[in-house]
Amino acid sequence: MGNRIEDVALAAGVSTATVSRVINNPGQVRPATRARVESVIQRLGYKPNYFAQGLMKGRTGSVGILTSLHTNPYYLQIIDPIERLLSQNGAYIYLCNCENDIDREKKYCDELLRRNIDALIVIETPSLNRPNNFYIQRKIPCPVVLVNQHIKPYGDNYVIRCEQEPGILAVFEHITAHDLFPFLLFITSDDVYSYTLKEKLFHRWQRKQRLSSKDAGIIKSSAFQDVNDEQSIWKTYEIFKDILSSASRPRAILTGNELMALGVLAAARDLSIAVPGELALAGVDNTFLSQICCPALSTIDLRMREVGTLAAELYLSIWKNPDENRSSLQSIPSQFVRRATMTG
Repeated sequence: MGNRIEDVALAAGVSTATVSRVINNPGQVRPATRARVESVIQRLGYKPNYFAQGLMKGRTGSVGILTSLHTNPYYLQIIDPIERLLSQNGAYIYLCNCENDIDREKKYCDELLRRNIDALIVIETPSLNRPNNFYIQRKIPCPVVLVNQHIKPYGDNYVIRCEQEPGILAVFEHITAHDLFPFLLFITSDDVYSYTLKEKLFHRWQRKQRLSSKDAGIIKSSAFQDVNDEQSIWKTYEIFKDILSSASRPRAILTGNELMALGVLAAARDLSIAVPGELALAGVDNTFLSQICCPALSTIDLRMREVGTLAAELYLSIWKNPDENRSSLQSIPSQFVRRATMTG
């Protein structure tokens, strides 16, 4: 068992209250006494129980983060600035990987609240953009920041998000301007907000441009258990080996995420199809994968690091100025980033 505050007090010849002041308010303790107590703390290797202190103060200095799959570069780029900013300001995180399982998500949420976290940050978990979002239905006793929540209502929660529409529409406009037809949008058949949005915007653009299904079409595949793991690369590869081998192969493709785009790129390479000379290609996310693949992948930048930074700054703002009135919604637009896989 480690040393207790009583052991430090006894060895230093002071009260436990004095030891507590040395740790929490050193300016209130005479320099000679403070130096003696600090020497004993160092000699005994005493570590204060900050969790217990937080319970007494009504604050634990900890933040819970719920995410779907933190091994995916997309989620990592949101989590990284949150962790950096919070650690620089004396806060610590519990990071929970829900693995796209709503029951697991609920269990983690309950456990985090049992630990008296100061705030909960939810990053695109399985329930977030569904009508049965339980962060809205239940009363959570700490501030909740919903990252990339797009379905109203928001309840008493804060929402930080990147609006996907601008980047998606910019890709469609680029396709139109450079006559890159036939064009394919490739998504999964899952009822996922981001793919549903892409499909809706596609049909709106198709009608506006008066394009036939031969000029522009959608492929919806049910072959994916999880679009966020590396297996989606190879599932996409198998699908597009056949599509790109056909006489009516597309001239341009937008995939639902960058992992799928890497699968298309691998299929094109193995079939000796030049990218972008014979096939223009773009993905969605703008992770480091799009920058290091060859050729560099055009993509829709969902500005994950900026979203993560906004979420962390919001938490810090709430705790520094709890009575300040602040907007429940902060949003930034996505951007089309044209790299080597897209002509024009």
